[in-house]
Formats: sequence, structure tokens, C-alpha cells
Amino acid sequence: MPLLFDQVGRRSFSFFPAIVGIEHNEWLLRRATWTEVEVVNKKSGQELLIPRRFVGEVSAIEEPFLIVGLVKELEYREGAVWPHRRRVIQMPRAVNGGLPVRSFAPHAPAPVVGIRLEPPTKSRAWKRIAACVALVLMLIAAGILACVQAVESHMRGGRGAPAKASGAHDRFTTSGSARGQEKEQTPKIDRLLY
Repeated sequence: MPLLFDQVGRRSFSFFPAIVGIEHNEWLLRRATWTEVEVVNKKSGQELLIPRRFVGEVSAIEEPFLIVGLVKELEYREGAVWPHRRRVIQMPRAVNGGLPVRSFAPHAPAPVVGIRLEPPTKSRAWKRIAACVALVLMLIAAGILACVQAVESHMRGGRGAPAKASGAHDRFTTSGSARGQEKEQTPKIDRLLY
């Protein structure tokens, strides 16, 4: 975990990147507030006030020396510290030079090339047709199986009862008196209503 800048104490440290315009990069902390940090150069004794927004993290490793990171590259100029700006120098034109060289700029956007240029093959279409036919056949088979099971259940007389022959003379009712007379068996006649 990086140290806070306030915890540096009396140890010497170096800024990274080094402040442009100052030769010796070894510093001591004089004081730190919430807006700025005052440091002293260890060799020259020069004092600097650095805005706190430019100070980054402190390295956790102190060997060979402690490093304090700067958020931006700073430059010492006119007795103060400023963000460093790298200047780009434009080359002068030749005295007898010709027309300036134009940079290459395409006139139209590049053509868009499709990933698949060939049409879908016939084998792919046949695979789709075969899958549809197989699905229809499976649905028909499932319907036939459901009808067979419904008829078989109806023939058994409902919910899993054993199958009986359905004739009028096969069904008998018993009737008897309370005294224990012999039971008579009389055929039950089914009436069909049309």
C-alpha cells in the first residue's frame, strides 16, 4: 500500500518525473497543507511550493531511495512551478521550395466486403425441410399414441380398473333380505338410449 505524502517525514525523496529546470532531484519535506506542499532541495537549499493536485502517490519501497510521483511533468520557471509544455518547433520552408506536399486523403470510403458472398447451399435447405418433416411425423405419432391410450382407458372403465366384458348378461346384482336369506342373482339389463 503506498504511503501518504504526509507520512514521508524527514526522509529524503525524489520526484518522478523530475522537475524540469532543477538539476539535483533530492528533496526534504518542509510542510504539507491540504492545498500545497513545501519542499526543500537537499543540495541547493532551494524552496518550492507545489500545488497538492500535482502530487501523486509515494512508493512503498525505499531502496535505493523514496520516490514521490507527480501527476504531471512540472517545470521550474520564473521562481514558480508550472506544468511543463513540450514545444514543437515548425521547420521553416526552403527558400526555393516547391509547392507544399499534400497528405494522402482517400476520396471515397473503402468498399464494404460481405463475409459471405455465396448464396446458401441446397443441402442446407434440404436439412431444414427434413427437420420439419421429422417434427410433423413425431407429432402425428404422439397423437395416435394418445388416442390409443384414451380408448384403452375407456374400455377398462376408468382409472386403471381391470378390463371386463361389457355385456348385459355378464353383470349381476345381488339382492337379499336382512335375515340372511340366500342371495339371488338377477341379471342387470343395460338400457341404451339413442
